[in-house]
Amino acid sequence: MKKGLGSKLARMAGTGAVALVTLILIGTPAKAGDYVVAQCAPGLNASTEARFSSSSNHFKGIQECGRNSPGVQVRHQLAAGETGTVHRRFGAWVWTAPPGTVISGGSARSRLENANGVSGYLVVSPDTGNSAVTENQNDGNQHLSAIPAGRWRYFVARLECTSPTQGGRCVGAAANAHTYVKQVRLRLTDLAAPVLGVGGSLLESGTSRGWQTISLLASDQGAGIKSTRVTVNGVQAAGEDLGISCHPLPGGLTSSLSPCPKAIGKVYSLDTAARPFRHGNNKVEVCVSDYAQIGTPNFDCESRQVLVDSLCPASSAGGGKKLRARFTRSGKRFSRQKIGTPTIIRGRIGDGHGNPIVGAQVCIQAHTDLRGKKFKLLATTATNSDGHFTYKLKRGASKKIRVVYRDGTFQISRSLRLKVKGTSTLHVSKHRTRPLKRVGFFGKIPGPHAAGRVVVVYGTVPGAKKRFLVRRAKTNSVGRWRAGYSFTPVPARTRFVFWAVVPNQNGYPYTQGRSAARYIRVRP
Repeated sequence: MKKGLGSKLARMAGTGAVALVTLILIGTPAKAGDYVVAQCAPGLNASTEARFSSSSNHFKGIQECGRNSPGVQVRHQLAAGETGTVHRRFGAWVWTAPPGTVISGGSARSRLENANGVSGYLVVSPDTGNSAVTENQNDGNQHLSAIPAGRWRYFVARLECTSPTQGGRCVGAAANAHTYVKQVRLRLTDLAAPVLGVGGSLLESGTSRGWQTISLLASDQGAGIKSTRVTVNGVQAAGEDLGISCHPLPGGLTSSLSPCPKAIGKVYSLDTAARPFRHGNNKVEVCVSDYAQIGTPNFDCESRQVLVDSLCPASSAGGGKKLRARFTRSGKRFSRQKIGTPTIIRGRIGDGHGNPIVGAQVCIQAHTDLRGKKFKLLATTATNSDGHFTYKLKRGASKKIRVVYRDGTFQISRSLRLKVKGTSTLHVSKHRTRPLKRVGFFGKIPGPHAAGRVVVVYGTVPGAKKRFLVRRAKTNSVGRWRAGYSFTPVPARTRFVFWAVVPNQNGYPYTQGRSAARYIRVRP
């Protein structure tokens, strides 16, 4: 028993300071969850975690928590030749709230009887401050008494020399004096949150692929760890309920003052290629909770942002270590070509010794060559018996391309870049005209992002060294443009050549290109 507790309780008994409560299982409003512990409850839990202490060998502690037994007992006995017990000497059973918890309510059944100044009583006490006597009817009958609301550290069943009969002593055998307690229900409020640490490959690597681990170490000095939970993007992906380890009893009770494991370590394996993971950033949260039957349990959580690359499915043919990829037209990883030109990527997968990997799945990823775009999976292809693969790209704008092979968490990739020339169509309203007559030029440029783009029309005379600017035009919402031009007088019949140029422009995924030539004859 804590130092000073015995003298404090003795002083209360001596002065008659009694606080009796008739309500059962009333606790203070909990800052966290509560749980109810059954102790020395015949037919439910025939054990107790109370500790016996005494300041005299005249008091004896006995535990008999069977169905027909008195329960936890303190009895008084004198050896031959002894006449009595010194004032304030006692024997007591003490239930102590575990660290991180307080006794906030409860109830107990007791039978108290006094003789020769030796009396029994029940009391609750905090670490510091005033205590409260919850039962002191020494009539030998059974009474159900409540533990008052508060934040108590101790619940005590005590037998003590409280009223000396001669010279500061309780003189007489006092063999009938006793304190019997059973059917104890202690309501405990857990005020201590768990402490959590997390790790594992999922949280430690920059980019995660395939199966990854997440580990946790948790401890709790209150009721112990009741459950774990791992969520990914708000959806539970792992975790478990440890309630079976928390000494459960029927009726939502527990048999232990500190019921659940004080510390646990868990490792979970998660497939980042499966839901609820998604390609890109994911919010991963790991939480542990302590034990509560009433109210909300304490918990501790750790949250991380995890980058997952699940764009390329894992290949069923493993062992690849070397990847080669090129454009067939240029033989390099960079190619510049006209719009509409067929583009083929060719490559090979090999092991560390150059041997082919047959049937390896290769991912072709790409995005339009614009800032801020993300790679998308275009297609997958497989290697042949020589480890080679080919893939024909669809026609379109300039692209950044990534060829990827993944074996479990291992991944290799090669980056390619395709530049496509932006070519406009060019049509003229007349192929023969006279000076000062208006001629229309019109055409269309390819998408995407073809709206509001500049198209420049140039002209010259075949054989001349210089070109002249005809007009600058701007495309409409669907990439069409139109411009007009009138010729100045010419001294003789002249054939002019015209072409349209689409210059490099921010946000337009093509490089500079020019249209086919168009001819117009002008006569004087």
